[in-house]
Amino acid sequence: MIRLFTLIFCMFLSTASFAGTVNINTASAEILDTLPGIGPVKAAKIIAYRESNGPFKAIVELDNVPGVGPVTLAKLTPLVTISGTDQDAPVVAQVAQVAQVVPAKTAININTANTGELETLSGIGPSKAKLIVADRQANGPYSTCSDLTRVRGIGAATVNNIGAQCKVN
Repeated sequence: MIRLFTLIFCMFLSTASFAGTVNINTASAEILDTLPGIGPVKAAKIIAYRESNGPFKAIVELDNVPGVGPVTLAKLTPLVTISGTDQDAPVVAQVAQVAQVVPAKTAININTANTGELETLSGIGPSKAKLIVADRQANGPYSTCSDLTRVRGIGAATVNNIGAQCKVN
């Protein structure tokens, strides 16, 4: 019986996130966690931001949540809604706003960045950020961004996704 309930619940979560029906103003941490680029930590940060600042009035406000940057925002925009606010806007208009509202971020120096700054890199969450800092302290500075592959759990694909977000000087 528990397996059946779990299966039905997982199917519901999958449907919600693929159908673009996740309302960021009412979704639980468990629902937010199903979205791409959002784990338990970012889900909690979204809820904390929502509780501190009131409901999101525009999807682009997610960029104000620590750890949610332009890359994650671009992934989320077609999958979320802000129903229940007076200022609902079509997703297409919000995608256009992202280009105007989100300034180009400067590259992160992986030799000096703290864990919070490292978490803004694509594919780097809290645990990988801690591993990067620990590796840097144990083995010295990185010569290139590709050197991040010496950190357990970071491969060439992650380094490629980081791209221009990373610098070493």
